[in-house]
Amino acid sequence: MTPSQPVDDARRYARARRRLLLVDLAYSALVLAFIQLSSASHGIAEWARRWTSTEWLVVAGYLAVFGSLVYAAGLPLRFYGGFLLEHRFHLSRMSFAKWCLREAKHLAVSAVLGGLLIEGLYVLLRAAPRTWPLWATLGWVAFSMVLARIFPTVLLPIFYKTTPVEQETLVKRLLALCERVKLPALGVYRFNLGAETRKANAALAGLGGTRRVLLSDTLIADFTPEEIEGVLAHELAHHRYRHITKQLVISAVGSWVAFTLTRALAGFWVGWLQLEGLADIAGFPALALWLSVLGLIGLPIQNGLSRHFEWQSDRFAVQTASRPRAFAAALRRLAALNLADPNPPRWVVWMFYDHPPITERIRAAEQTA
Repeated sequence: MTPSQPVDDARRYARARRRLLLVDLAYSALVLAFIQLSSASHGIAEWARRWTSTEWLVVAGYLAVFGSLVYAAGLPLRFYGGFLLEHRFHLSRMSFAKWCLREAKHLAVSAVLGGLLIEGLYVLLRAAPRTWPLWATLGWVAFSMVLARIFPTVLLPIFYKTTPVEQETLVKRLLALCERVKLPALGVYRFNLGAETRKANAALAGLGGTRRVLLSDTLIADFTPEEIEGVLAHELAHHRYRHITKQLVISAVGSWVAFTLTRALAGFWVGWLQLEGLADIAGFPALALWLSVLGLIGLPIQNGLSRHFEWQSDRFAVQTASRPRAFAAALRRLAALNLADPNPPRWVVWMFYDHPPITERIRAAEQTA
């Protein structure tokens, strides 16, 4: 392998990922539009109503069929992006059988969580047709907080086996860092990421009584204790500066704006699509497409704020870790393991990056240290 090969691979991987993202966005929009504009959506809704007159069961039946159709339509792209592309660049270690098992788990969790959200939204659309944007926003905030709390104890174990880290010296070092920045954690846990990929990751996950340090086995195996401490210091900064709370507030404001616009403008498509109202489940593809477009419009603002938070966390990591330059070294290792694009196009960063480009982060960390 030539010295430039990893950089070339990272660039080719990034280009392939960008193409896949753009194709997926366009294809998903076309699938939703086709289901709505053909007789399919009305047909599914009528089928569900023949089985029951209970509205939440009608919604559940509709979502079961609709979700199956959308998942089947998108499966080739998911297989290419999640299996073939990752294997082509030697990032994935999963067999086809393990990939199918992971997909089944993702599908089950998404069906349960997504079904609860959509059922709740349609309950509000029926019960509070004038004030539902406010209640939907409050419900979304509550739902996000519950997910954050149960993630390390309920959701993560579905996909990864988690066990306490056995390296006592490393555990003491990381818990001491948590205490030093006044963010005590219940423990340090490893999750088995290496069985699937060579990539590495770390997080301070959970809220209150569920907060814990999470380290991938690949991070523990390939990084020095000083580098791991630097990575954790970055994650601690998100909690220290209340980035998660701030992002939740921004998300709530954005959700309220999106829901309010939906209530104000839905009349333009409800009649055209021959719907009984916004609460008619037969119009769900149009509603999903509309909210997706609004989300895409707001994405640059959301990502710009996220990049600001990441810069703030990087500076905190350099200033807090016992060996400041170790954080820059950790970023280099992460870039190599994850095939991060060293120089992405500016429009891609502006539109899709929630982190600053890795080369800029490394340069800034080295200069600050």
